[in-house]
Amino acid sequence: MTLYLKYRPNDFESIVWQDFIKNTLREAIKKDKLVWAYLFCWPRWTGKTSTARIFAKAINCENLKDWNPCLKCEICRWFVENNLVDIIEIDAASYTWVDNVREIIQRASFSPTKCKYKVYIIDEVHMLSKWAFNALLKILEEPPEHLKFILATTEIHKIPETILSRCQRYDFKPFSKEDMKAQISYIAKQENIKIDQESLDFIVKQSSWAMRNAISLFEQLIYNGEINFENVIQNYSIPKTEIISNFYQKLLSKDNSILADFENIVSNYNLNLFFKELLFFIKDELLENFEDENLVSNNIFLLETLEEAYLKAKNSFDSKTTFLIWVIKCIKELKNPIKKEEYKNEKKEEKKTSIGNDYNHSEKEKKEIKVDDLKDIFWEEQNIRQPQGIIPTKVGVGLESTQEIFFDMEKFILELKNIKAKWALTMSLRWSSFNFDSKKLIIYTKTKISLKQISTPDNITLLTKAIENMWLLNINIEVK
Repeated sequence: MTLYLKYRPNDFESIVWQDFIKNTLREAIKKDKLVWAYLFCWPRWTGKTSTARIFAKAINCENLKDWNPCLKCEICRWFVENNLVDIIEIDAASYTWVDNVREIIQRASFSPTKCKYKVYIIDEVHMLSKWAFNALLKILEEPPEHLKFILATTEIHKIPETILSRCQRYDFKPFSKEDMKAQISYIAKQENIKIDQESLDFIVKQSSWAMRNAISLFEQLIYNGEINFENVIQNYSIPKTEIISNFYQKLLSKDNSILADFENIVSNYNLNLFFKELLFFIKDELLENFEDENLVSNNIFLLETLEEAYLKAKNSFDSKTTFLIWVIKCIKELKNPIKKEEYKNEKKEEKKTSIGNDYNHSEKEKKEIKVDDLKDIFWEEQNIRQPQGIIPTKVGVGLESTQEIFFDMEKFILELKNIKAKWALTMSLRWSSFNFDSKKLIIYTKTKISLKQISTPDNITLLTKAIENMWLLNINIEVK
């Protein structure tokens, strides 16, 4: 059995990072306040299907323990053995047409044979056709008492409003870096696998914040009972940070010798992994030098064009040519190039300045600052509260009012990602502050680049669409 299946959550306690959802579902079971249709949505590989399986098992378990499935009764054992006919998992990609849904409805009318409830788990429900949704709507309006539906989707904007309004919706969160590290470390300890910190960071970064990918990569990297980063570099042909940094500096300075470096990279390293690591490197540089408008502009250009090239390379007959075109494009089109010597001098000056600044940190806080912590320092320097999670803002600007309306910035950005907004837009929004009332959303940008980025007609259209997806209608958007 693969490690992913071995450590797949089988009760609410083993679900990682989705505390609000699992606690709410357990409370519903405890108070017997179950509804007939649930909708689990948002990013891939965040545990939607696993949570649906656990919930379906829990509402039918014969011997609940602290409102968790006991995993020992006949229902739980039959479920594990795939012998439970009353809990049906369906991939909507294979049941797209209206006849498939009609078949489901016909079977759903029969009472369960062994369980209290007959449960249909429909994964990737957004794949259903328009006519299939219409057929499903009828049974969602008048479901029999013994029937429950759990719908899962990564593309909530494709679900008709008529379906959304009849479901209890749960938005899953992407895994945090620390939670993913903790889970991988736990698995390593259980399997007696030694793993160093660099390998742990590499696994989390390469997994695209997906737990399934992280566990699969972890299992793949095990060699002689351990995961050593030196072996990872050797086996995966991953370049060291110095090589990536040198390549990045040559891009900034539009140095033609980078073409020779490119050929060397093609010969000695995994090309896709190199440019993926380069993308992460540029992102970190963007966050570290956020107040340097020239460098920020260059970094955003590099990130946007590299992301496009990386996506094209996946479907290209020759990924080498795709990345080569990107390198040449950067050399020819990058504005305001920065010479290598100037870049190094800027970094030295920044280092001196940072040593001279006194933030009055405690001894614990004076340890080496990580890249992720730079964002917090930026907001401290600007004397602005960093927007995290749900942002409370007062109604109106400069008006005396005690009424407060809450605007969920994280959900707003997730909506934008879901409708394919570019990374530069979401990053610009994260560094902006908001003021929101029932009629207007005002976005206060910190730099001219952010103002220009957010204010484009295409991006304003995306912002409006994202707000509408959050059930906020007729909202005017103003960018300052």
